[in-house]
Amino acid sequence: MSEHSAIEWTDATVNFWWGCTKVGPGCDHCYAETWSKRTGENIWGVGVPRRKIKGATALIYKLENGYSWFYADNDRRRRVFIQSMSDLFDVEVPIEWFAEGWGCIKVCSHLGIQIVTKRISVVEKRLAAIGETTWPQHAGLIISVVNQAEADRDIPRLIELKRKLGIPWIGLSMEPLLGDVILKPEWLAELGWVIVGGESGKNARIMQLEWLRSLRDQCAAAGVPFLFKQYGEWIAATQIGFHGHEHRPRVDIAPQSYMRVGKKVAGRHLDGFTHDGFPA
Repeated sequence: MSEHSAIEWTDATVNFWWGCTKVGPGCDHCYAETWSKRTGENIWGVGVPRRKIKGATALIYKLENGYSWFYADNDRRRRVFIQSMSDLFDVEVPIEWFAEGWGCIKVCSHLGIQIVTKRISVVEKRLAAIGETTWPQHAGLIISVVNQAEADRDIPRLIELKRKLGIPWIGLSMEPLLGDVILKPEWLAELGWVIVGGESGKNARIMQLEWLRSLRDQCAAAGVPFLFKQYGEWIAATQIGFHGHEHRPRVDIAPQSYMRVGKKVAGRHLDGFTHDGFPA
């Protein structure tokens, strides 16, 4: 949790609590779980208590109160990613915690709130439990989609919720991208943002270059803002070259060869360009 974030698509992160339960293949090597275990905490899994963060409310109000100077320097709102170490709509979190966090989100209307969830099916139910039927117009909703099965299941739910609650913009976080995903034209017409990234960490899976290119091209054709966050641990040799990396671990997946060079070396240039699209 920080008022300055290294995440490429946000400015700051606020976590009202830490901890979660894995709900899909994208969660297999969860960075947040790995990070929490380094501190010796047991806050992951079904029936396991989450940890409430005492300073979260003070931080989001500090960011809200500093909106004027940030806007003066950047000519836009400060982007704030909510729950980078958890899921705002985790049903195992006490409803009182959720109500408190949602209240802060509603009040901080000078911020550009970014909410990412893997639990689109319970969003409306959690809001109804605290008497909410509308959506704050300074907040966007992003769902995690890592393969075609998740896209087919959850994007229609996201679009339906956008229309029902009046969400100003919706998006996809396709990280880690684990397969080729075709976005239907009717989905692209509703989406305001697509973020794509590969997996990092010791057990990182390979994101194939053609999956990434396909999503870039689909978004470009539909005029949807596209942000490529990172390759992660593995990168196609055609994107970086073999020179200096001859002894790196290598995997051949036709028609590409992939090398494990690490997140920092792999970077985030796709075919020579950086893609930093953002919703309006």
